[in-house]
Order: sequence, then structure tokens, then C-alpha cells
Amino acid sequence: MLIPTYNEALNVGPLYNSIREQCDFHLMFIDDGSPDGTALKIEELARKDKRVLLLRRGRKEGLGNAYRDAFRRVREEGGWDRIFMMDADLSHQPVHLSAIDDALEDHVLVLGSRYIQGVSVLNWSILRLNLSYSANKYIRLLTGMPFSDCTSGFRGFHSSLIPVLLSSTSNASGYAFLVETLFDAWKAGADVGEVPIVFVERRMGSSKVSPGVFMESLLTPLKLRLRSLFRT
Repeated sequence: MLIPTYNEALNVGPLYNSIREQCDFHLMFIDDGSPDGTALKIEELARKDKRVLLLRRGRKEGLGNAYRDAFRRVREEGGWDRIFMMDADLSHQPVHLSAIDDALEDHVLVLGSRYIQGVSVLNWSILRLNLSYSANKYIRLLTGMPFSDCTSGFRGFHSSLIPVLLSSTSNASGYAFLVETLFDAWKAGADVGEVPIVFVERRMGSSKVSPGVFMESLLTPLKLRLRSLFRT
């Protein structure tokens, strides 16, 4: 399991405990030089649990770059059959891991969807919920992807997909990375499935969405549309 972190010192321990209640997967935390001591908390866990790994990065460079480094590390080490991706802020509930894992029996990539069974989001404002829901409609319209939650960061995939993800033209550094890699996997013919999850707004810490990340997320579907038209 791959878990990017930046200033998540308060969340690492509770997240680890909730994951261990569900499974004994290897956990690779990817820390972007958090100044709040997140890496030290992870190292404490690693001393007690050999299945906890820490990939240190020197500075904050965004979600996309963190995941790319983790994909490369997984490819180099080998031995990973299935890879799961989730946030460190407790918004992704580990109780849903078994459903994603089960769905990987029939699919190469599985999304944990907030919208496949109505709306399953807790503690969001109406404005933020409408923004997220509309963003997914916008992405589907421009890219042609049929998935209900193209922006979900809670997902699992077979390791056979890593070469596709690393060879893609993805260059987004923020959350648009999730849309780009999903698009590339879908265009490569990967069988993509969705399972319902309940998403819970973070209780501690602050959101990592900056104006630049928001603008990148707005422009990425248009870039993917243009790329698709150009290639045809």
C-alpha cells in the first residue's frame, strides 16, 4: 500500500492502527520532507512493524511526483502483486480495502467511488460537494471516461499496470495526476472497475489543495481531450 504524506504527524498513528485492524499489507509511506516530524512517526512504526516502509523525499513536490517515485521503488524491489493507494488524512476508510481487493479478482484497476451509489461523502459543505461532483462530470465530458469518480485517490491495481503508469505522458504534480493515470490506464485497455466507499472529510491537519493545484486540475481534462484528438 502506498501512502503519500506531508504534515500528517497527527494522522499517521491512527491511520496505521485502522489499517492493521483490516489487513497486514506492506505499507510504504512517501514523505515529502514534512517539517512537522511525520517521518519520525513513521520510523517509530517501522521499528515495531517490519512491514512499514518509509520513502523519504527531500521536499514537497506534489502528489504525482510522490507516487511516481513510489511506483519506481515498487518496480525495482519487485514482489508486489497488488498495489493500493490511499490518503493519509483518514478520509479514506481502511474498512473498504477488502472490497477493493476482492474487485481486483475481476479488474486490473479498481476505484473506490464516492458517487457510484448516489453520494457517499460525510462532512463536506454543499459547495465543496457540488464542486467535486461537477468536476467529475466535466472530466467525463471532455475525456470520454465512463467512471463515476475519476478523481478518487483510493484505488488498487495489479502491479502489471506499473509500466503503463510510468511510461505515460503524465506530468501533473497535484491531484490531476489521478485523472491522468486513470485516463492512460483506460486508453491502454485496462479493465477498470469501481466499488462504493464512504469518504469522510479530514478531522486533523489542513487540505493540500493550492490555487496552482486547482488550476492544474481544471486544465488537465482539456489537455487529455486534445491529446486524444491529436493521436486520432
